[in-house]
Amino acid sequence: MIRIRLDELTLGRVRIAISPLWEAYSSLALTLRYRSEIPYPYTKWAATVLPRVPPALYKELAGTVRAQWKKPTASPLTPIPTSPSPAIEDELKALLAVGQDRFAHLMSEYWATAVAPYWPDMRNVLEEEILVRGRALVTGGSDLLLQNLGGRIRWENPELSVPHQTDLDWPLADSRLIIVAVLFARGNTRIFSTLHDTAAFSYQAQGAAVLGGPPRDTGAPHDHVRPRDRLTALLGRGRTAVLRSLLSPTTTTGVANSLGLAPSTVSQHLAALNSAGLVRRHRVGSRVLYELDEFGVVLLSELGD
Repeated sequence: MIRIRLDELTLGRVRIAISPLWEAYSSLALTLRYRSEIPYPYTKWAATVLPRVPPALYKELAGTVRAQWKKPTASPLTPIPTSPSPAIEDELKALLAVGQDRFAHLMSEYWATAVAPYWPDMRNVLEEEILVRGRALVTGGSDLLLQNLGGRIRWENPELSVPHQTDLDWPLADSRLIIVAVLFARGNTRIFSTLHDTAAFSYQAQGAAVLGGPPRDTGAPHDHVRPRDRLTALLGRGRTAVLRSLLSPTTTTGVANSLGLAPSTVSQHLAALNSAGLVRRHRVGSRVLYELDEFGVVLLSELGD
């Protein structure tokens, strides 16, 4: 457990970001932790990409990451994002700047195989996460943001308790705290990094179900019925389209706009899918978001291709 103590100046400087490098690092850490028993919703992702990662590349990366686990922070391998949404190229350059040339080369190869094909959908989900959390920060301040990060993260002013493999007390005075949304966190804080007067940690972002499907085929129209489409035969065209649109958390209005359907029609489909246990709903502030539940991911995986 990491216990971060924030003074008032630091509390006013809390910011949220995403990081493709942190996602790649976290995805690798997840495979090392669970090995052949990769949990939902990462099972299909792992089965798809891991056979494509060269064994020598994976072995060397695994050794580097495991060695870093024994240290209090992952700072050398996971530079703190310098903007709310940095590009992977910039983050790899940051690794080079601190002398991590070999790790940067390995991660570039791993990224291209394991994460890049999924990144467009992941980025859409993460940008929505930033938007939702940013609204909480603006409307309720850092207190509201920190209270609602989920998982086992606990905020009792002035102490933020973050689950981690190390036991650490980290006071922050007149500093900055960056909270990095990560889809591959699997409910855990996989990364804690520090640099000068700044600390950053990862947390589980909403919408990891996006990793339960294949990379999005952006060229296909939303209402296209695929040959021998078993899912449409089972659920009907409307509910199938709604189910497929929920790879990332979305509002009723968002689904309606993306599919060109009336909100009332989408609402009926969502209610039926929710009752069947295929999707779940959760409230974030004044917004109600829908996303795939575990059974919805399984159904898409088995019948949705």
